[in-house]
Amino acid sequence: MNPALGGVASSVQCLHDELLRSHQNSEIVDCVDKARNISGCKKTLILAHGLWQWPGEVALKRFKNSKAPYLVFPHGMLDPWFKKTYPFKHIKKQMYWWWKQREILKYAQAVCFTTEEERVLARKTFFPYQANEVVTGIGVSEPPPACSKQKEDFLAKYPILKGKRMLLYLGRFHPKKGVDLLIQEWNKKQKNKKDITLVLGGPLSPSSPFIEKLKNLSYGCSNICWTGMLDGKDKWTALRLADALILPSHQENYGMVVAEACSVGKPVLLTNKVNLWREIESTCAGMVAEDNAEGISKMLNAWDEGRIQGTEKSALRCFRDHLHVKNAASRLIDVVQGASLKVP
Repeated sequence: MNPALGGVASSVQCLHDELLRSHQNSEIVDCVDKARNISGCKKTLILAHGLWQWPGEVALKRFKNSKAPYLVFPHGMLDPWFKKTYPFKHIKKQMYWWWKQREILKYAQAVCFTTEEERVLARKTFFPYQANEVVTGIGVSEPPPACSKQKEDFLAKYPILKGKRMLLYLGRFHPKKGVDLLIQEWNKKQKNKKDITLVLGGPLSPSSPFIEKLKNLSYGCSNICWTGMLDGKDKWTALRLADALILPSHQENYGMVVAEACSVGKPVLLTNKVNLWREIESTCAGMVAEDNAEGISKMLNAWDEGRIQGTEKSALRCFRDHLHVKNAASRLIDVVQGASLKVP
């Protein structure tokens, strides 16, 4: 459940909180021994988040022992991008798929996808593939209220941002995120502009060769600000101060930060490899481009020239209609209630 490890933990926590607000009994179990202890409780339905680990195994074993139904959330772990990018790892996973993982999906009451894009892509990665597919969505809740004191504290911490237009990247620094291309394209045209800043917010591991590579790419660029990981008040303040959020990923199952940006009315620039791109494009909540140098350059130019401004209302509408967690919780409750009827 460490938020520094990516969006799955925050999405699980957010969904859990919304289920409680909807008067459902919900508990997060992140310990295999504790999960095994619920095997005798027939009224408990397991939602196994992620693949390749113990939650699915516990759910399958319980199903075989008592026919108790369970649900699975792949959270993008069936995306074919991993197959293309890490072929040797894929061979190992395909073997595990034959042995156990395909069974976990096959017998699940439902396999829950966060977007239609994720559902379609999931069919192209492992074989044989059999699943009762449902698009439940995921999302975030209402943002915390804005506070002028938080803004003052944030700018005191990062004085380079005072009086600047700000483009924000928020997330992990991983090769699939495309931040290397973002820095390279920024350096071509935006590097010497003094009225704008590219803010790169995310965990900075001192032992990461990739982060070292990114910092070398940004060397000498005075309008790139590395903040380290932003969470809590600092995260929301950065989102509110930014002109827009950019997510140049080569693969992104959902992008919780996209929903968070839209929740405070900020337009989003993202590639068509972020599975939320259809929702952003259909509601005019930002701009979508290819995940290559040309695509990222187009997004940067559009932002720099002010062609993204004016989409704040569209971003808020996208959040309320598509990215609010209450919509996902409502759909999930329907699936859970249908499954619960079949508990022996």
